Amino acid sequence: MRAEPSARDPGRRLVLLLIAILFAGAGGCEHRQARETSLSFEDLSDTTGLSAGTPILTSFEPVRITGGALLVRGTADLPDSARLQISVVRSTTRETVGVTQVTVKDRSFETPAIFGPRGPLPIDVYRFEVLAHFNPAWQPASVLRATHEGRSLRGPGITRSRAGQPAFFLREERRL
Repeated sequence: MRAEPSARDPGRRLVLLLIAILFAGAGGCEHRQARETSLSFEDLSDTTGLSAGTPILTSFEPVRITGGALLVRGTADLPDSARLQISVVRSTTRETVGVTQVTVKDRSFETPAIFGPRGPLPIDVYRFEVLAHFNPAWQPASVLRATHEGRSLRGPGITRSRAGQPAFFLREERRL
C-alpha cells in the first residue's frame, strides 16, 4: 500500500513552495508588464490665454480690383518683415483658388492681384485664411528676436502649431 504524502513531508513542501514561487513570479511579471504598458499623458504647458489680448490683425480688407481680381490688404501688429500666408478658398466648392505670401511693412500688407485658373474669380463667398508660423523656416531672425520666437504674442488667432511652436491663424468669410 502506498502512503499519502503529508504536508509535513519535506518533498511535498518543496513542490508546494516551488509552485507558490512560480505563481507569485508569474503574477509579478503580469503586474510589472501592466505597469509598463499603462497609459500616461505628456504634461504640456498650459496654452490658456494665448488668444486673449488685443488683435494681431488690426484690419483686414479683401476687395475686387479692376479686371475682377481679388486683392487683400490690411494691417497687423507685427514687426517689419513678418511673413503672412493668405489662402483664398471658395466656400461653395471648398476649392483653394489662391495662396500668396505677404511681408508686413510699417504694420501694413497687401497681396498681389489674385486670379483664378481661368481669370477673374466669380462673385461668391470666399474664406480667407491668414497663417504665420514663428520659426526660422517662416520668419527672418529679426522677427523671431522681436517676438521672442513668437512666444510674446497674444491675441485672437495666436495658437500653437502641431510641433508646439507659436503660430497665428485666422479665418474670415466675405462675399465678393
